[in-house]
Amino acid sequence: MNNQTKKMTEGAMMVAIVGMLLFINRQLAGMLEMVMYWVLTFPILMYTARYGVKSACVPAISMVLLSFMIAAPTTIFYLFSCDVVGIVYGAGIRKKWKNGTLLLWTGIFTFVSYLITTVLFAAMFGYDPADDVEMVKMLLDFMHIDIGIPLAKIVTYVVIGSAILMTVLQTMCIHMIANVVLKRMHIETRAMKSIFEIKVPKSVGYTIIMIWVLFLVRNVLKLNQDVYGLLLGVYGAARIFAIGYGVMTLLCILLLFCKRIFLLFVIIGMFLPYVQGAIAIIGVLDMIVDLRGIWLEVLKRGVVHGTSGEH
Repeated sequence: MNNQTKKMTEGAMMVAIVGMLLFINRQLAGMLEMVMYWVLTFPILMYTARYGVKSACVPAISMVLLSFMIAAPTTIFYLFSCDVVGIVYGAGIRKKWKNGTLLLWTGIFTFVSYLITTVLFAAMFGYDPADDVEMVKMLLDFMHIDIGIPLAKIVTYVVIGSAILMTVLQTMCIHMIANVVLKRMHIETRAMKSIFEIKVPKSVGYTIIMIWVLFLVRNVLKLNQDVYGLLLGVYGAARIFAIGYGVMTLLCILLLFCKRIFLLFVIIGMFLPYVQGAIAIIGVLDMIVDLRGIWLEVLKRGVVHGTSGEH
């Protein structure tokens, strides 16, 4: 089988896989696209990583044309956005981009698709911000709660924050699964950092502390509604990031001490209100003083080197 025939055969197979996924999604009343439509990214991603962007254009267009026959308009847009992300990611693999660059471009295109579905095509995708505002207003009036911020602005912040959060999660899922699949296909990829090597600068920890302090003294500062709403959104984002980093820190420490039985409790704890705060504090401490490094040093040498000597 020559190379051109192999390209055509594999391209047809990728289109068939997408067609099967679209058919399953239709039989499940759109459940697949509601939960994890990003799985449609992988067929064109793998094909692009193997044969390049120019060769991937034909199966990508074929996938979109196939979706016009067996998919709803919303599914067509999801498939188109997945094709774009897959082609960009696959092109990055061929050009040997760093993992950070791959994540950045994947995140950008994913975020744009989320904004389009929640803002430009909101009515078509079954999302109406006005209805959400009215529902929240009725709930707050029923509970006699006055938050002092226009609800329309709150919904805007929630929409943008949700889009950012979902973009990060989806980008990570695509990157990790693609890394595993491409290695199985014997396609060269850059090695991913282990959970012990992922670290952020200390300045991020200090910035989160500053945001928390500003949020705690917000009433003293007498901020106007716009600034208060912005601070509320930034505080929420900082808290989510700190909780995620704290979970990663605790998982690393438990793995170091071979206490795998407690891993599930850490995952459950991140959803509990008061436990969240403790996990967030652990995450910020790890950003500043490197808790994982300290415990790793303990296991390696059996001592902790402090300013007052060994302990």
